[in-house]
Amino acid sequence: MTDSRPTLQFELDVDAIRLLHRSVRFHLEKWPGGPDPQEQEDLHRLQTLLYAALLECSFEQDGER
Repeated sequence: MTDSRPTLQFELDVDAIRLLHRSVRFHLEKWPGGPDPQEQEDLHRLQTLLYAALLECSFEQDGER
């Protein structure tokens, strides 16, 4: 059986990525727990993905210099 959840694709500039990363980090720091620990794991994955995107942007900017 395949995962039939819808997916979306976004194009974001570095400022939007930075804002999302800060928001996820804040939410993780204030995470009160809950009945579904998967939420915290998903937030950690999202934080890692956004951090990788920030590093990629930084790498591209350094290459332009």
